[in-house]
Amino acid sequence: MGNKETISLLQLFILLLIFEMGSATVVGIGGEAKQNVWLAILIAGLIGVGYILLLHFMLGRKVGINLFGLIEFCLGKWVGRAISLLYILYFVYLSSRVLRDFGELIVSTIFIYTPIEIISITIMLTIIYMLYAGIEVMARTSEIFFPYVFSFTFLVGLFILLSGEIHVENLRPFLEDGIRPVLKAVFPGLLTFPFGELIAFATVLPLVTKFKKAKGFAIGGIVLSTLVLVYSAIIQVMTLGQEMKRRANFPLLSAAREISLLDFIERVDIAVVFVVMFGIMVKIGIFFFGAVKGLEHISKREYRSFLFPIGSLICLSSIIITDSFAEHIEEGLRIVPYFIHIPFQFALPFLLLVIVLIRTRKKNRKRGEMEWGG
Repeated sequence: MGNKETISLLQLFILLLIFEMGSATVVGIGGEAKQNVWLAILIAGLIGVGYILLLHFMLGRKVGINLFGLIEFCLGKWVGRAISLLYILYFVYLSSRVLRDFGELIVSTIFIYTPIEIISITIMLTIIYMLYAGIEVMARTSEIFFPYVFSFTFLVGLFILLSGEIHVENLRPFLEDGIRPVLKAVFPGLLTFPFGELIAFATVLPLVTKFKKAKGFAIGGIVLSTLVLVYSAIIQVMTLGQEMKRRANFPLLSAAREISLLDFIERVDIAVVFVVMFGIMVKIGIFFFGAVKGLEHISKREYRSFLFPIGSLICLSSIIITDSFAEHIEEGLRIVPYFIHIPFQFALPFLLLVIVLIRTRKKNRKRGEMEWGG
């Protein structure tokens, strides 16, 4: 298609911001912290900054390789390919979960008589088309829609305020039960979703035109996305109260339905759906891109040849992954963080960090000895 597989620093910033906002702005997160959810998100966001710095540091130790190249460099060809295959399956699984989130949102709010299969197929075909054109196309599309996504998120809060539905007392009392519920919300919940999912950007960071400067833009993207999530959480709690927020499947959407200004500005929830729709397209796109880049690394075939079959697999998986949305949410809260997220987001990356430090240190030492001997 003639598109370079590169993205600019600004595009990285926007992709990170929209990726982190994704479904997290609408799906209730950090429920264990109750009215102090904003504090839990801030703590998790700080850890998220450290996490993206860790990824940048590891990839910078051997410039030009992505996550899968790093795995093979650290663990060898055969073990590395086995672990790479597991990461491919992990990214496919995450894509399926996010697609299910989006499908459930759409069929429960807008297209209530449309089968969820039609929604999933439509969104996946759009993402396949974007990725076939290149990751740069997704980045440029994000640049175009970013002002609208950001503005709509801000305006929802403003309209709720002007509608008189904001109740500041819902944020009190502060730390009524101490810091423990906040820390419980941070780990593993907020740490793995959405901040731990940044592992997918280990396939995107090497494509940034100025890799060394990417660190600052990545930090900026995580910080701003954390503030947006804090803003969204505060709006939800102040509008719905802590108990209603925990019971609602899509709290921000429920809060947006409270908006009524001058008998004219109503049904602003469609703006929330737009924000979620684009955020989820980017999120699925990044996970999807990570999966096909892994297959490209293993098979030595261009990733575009895998887009349609893997996209079809994601589509099918999103439907059969659970029998109901309640089961889908329960699985995401009780099983996925401990048995799937933590190994792939933290255990394996920290193992890679140790190995890459040892291997690159040895090489640097040998190079220094050769230069000294020469």
